[in-house]
Amino acid sequence: MRACLIAAVLSIAPFSQVLADTVAYGVAYDELYRIDLGTRVATSVGRTGTYAGLPLSNLTGLSYGPGNELYAIAGNQKSLIRIDSNNASTTYIGNFGLTGQGQGQLDSLDLSMTYGCDGSFWMTSAVSRDLWRVSAQSAAITRIGSTSRQISGLAMRNGVLYGTGIGADQGLYTINMQNGAATRISTLADTVPWIDPGFGSDGKLWASLSYNPPFDREWSDLARFDLATGAMTNLGPITGPASLSHISMKGFAVAPNSCVPEVPDGSPVAPAALPIQSNWAMILLGLLVLAASGWHLRRRFNQPL
Repeated sequence: MRACLIAAVLSIAPFSQVLADTVAYGVAYDELYRIDLGTRVATSVGRTGTYAGLPLSNLTGLSYGPGNELYAIAGNQKSLIRIDSNNASTTYIGNFGLTGQGQGQLDSLDLSMTYGCDGSFWMTSAVSRDLWRVSAQSAAITRIGSTSRQISGLAMRNGVLYGTGIGADQGLYTINMQNGAATRISTLADTVPWIDPGFGSDGKLWASLSYNPPFDREWSDLARFDLATGAMTNLGPITGPASLSHISMKGFAVAPNSCVPEVPDGSPVAPAALPIQSNWAMILLGLLVLAASGWHLRRRFNQPL
């Protein structure tokens, strides 16, 4: 009975991951925010500070990484950083070695990033249209190929890399991790200058929509994608403190990546799980606890005096 009880508890553990997420994180310029997904209200966690006397700013590509900690790209330094979700204190990981390869006065590459099931980060540039694999330990990069698209955001689910395109390439894509080629799932009707997606633990694809520049919109928006059709639904503005007003939220993360194991032929194998409704899991656990308690009581009363 004890073994059955332990097995039931362990079987419920992965179930908790399918519950709807209530909190996400976003970055805007040099500040980390905690976002209530139900109310779309953001609360400041803190600013990311400096490294080598320079600010860690123009933040993009917010993603959960090793240890389920938050990582991001400091665009002004073209570097990988780790951000503490409790106070926004920042650890500098390393430089990508891409200085001088951007465009304009700010040497902009418009980088985006997500964490992969191989233990590396994956990064794209909406300017150069490159796809790189990034070491989570050193920030060393390996070029994979060209997406041929202006990809502003990345997200991964069960080993599949998704990207959101902007400008003439606006839409939802899958991206080949062997050669970088982007395959369009959908085309979006509305013009959104920056889209950054993030999967929830239940498999829903969320995104932040940012407009500045070129538009002068007070708030970024929260959206959700239908993964099957690629259709996007704008849920409304992400409001918050004055520090977020008119500042684009160009990094967005909801939950750590889900990586489903594969059989030798490469096809995914879904792990065994209880029904998705939480009440079934709790009922089963309750019945097992009652049974275990009854068993122990019977043993006690059956003991000789």
